[in-house]
Amino acid sequence: MTVFVLNLHQRGPNKCAMPRWIKEILVNKMAPYLCLQEEATPTLLYLAVAISALHDNDILNLYKHTFQGDGTYYGAKTSGLCSLDVPHLPPVARHVDKLVALNGQQMFGSSACGMCLQVTGSGQGAGNDPITGTFTAYVKDLCPECLAGSVDLAEDGDGRWGVSIRAVQCPSSGPIEYALQGSNDWYIKLQVRNEIIPATTVEMFQPKSGIWVPLARTADGFWTFPASGGVDKPIQRPIQLRLTSPTGQTVTDHINPSSMAFTGIIHGQDKVQFSFDPSLPRAS
Repeated sequence: MTVFVLNLHQRGPNKCAMPRWIKEILVNKMAPYLCLQEEATPTLLYLAVAISALHDNDILNLYKHTFQGDGTYYGAKTSGLCSLDVPHLPPVARHVDKLVALNGQQMFGSSACGMCLQVTGSGQGAGNDPITGTFTAYVKDLCPECLAGSVDLAEDGDGRWGVSIRAVQCPSSGPIEYALQGSNDWYIKLQVRNEIIPATTVEMFQPKSGIWVPLARTADGFWTFPASGGVDKPIQRPIQLRLTSPTGQTVTDHINPSSMAFTGIIHGQDKVQFSFDPSLPRAS
């Protein structure tokens, strides 16, 4: 309740985007039952933003707390649910110690894709390859059978070992990057990559209507058009994007791929990156 009230009063409707299903329920469905006229719906917009912001709090909790679990191995590979290895892993992956799959309970769909973790191995467990010491890991995959607090290391090894994990801001590795998958002039599937902290809201400006439309998160770590529509078609380039971190920090960027079918890495024209938040831990 405290988180809900703080978000209600400290975050406005322009602070971060809300999922359209929340807007549909609160603004279009609930307003008549609450006897609210059209001019009263901004209050519901604030309420919807507060509910939407609770998901940001789930991600932030990974940075604010340490979780205990198991560390296991599933073989050396760069592929995974997040599709971050196409065509290659982002620069930040070269500045971490290991690649991991994160447990499903703390993956929050695919919202933790591209997150960095501080992992500490106790050396206690069973097997031939104990996990010891503290290292920085990059989340590029999902471990569906792992319990909360657990990670699966993308390397060869044996055993199940006690570990603790905590999210940390990734090492600075240049600007945010982008990639497209299966896109065309009437459809976009966009990957946001190389952030120091994963964006939890991605909006796309619609030049014809002059509005920002929040994109929908996909199960494999991309962003696409919301089911409710509200987008201009065909897509006009350059594309203006607004990214929001779970801390509420916002950056605006433009991308101008040679075509919507382009499959290489796209570098933003504004070369933006989230700033380090002094209240959150950083990779050492």
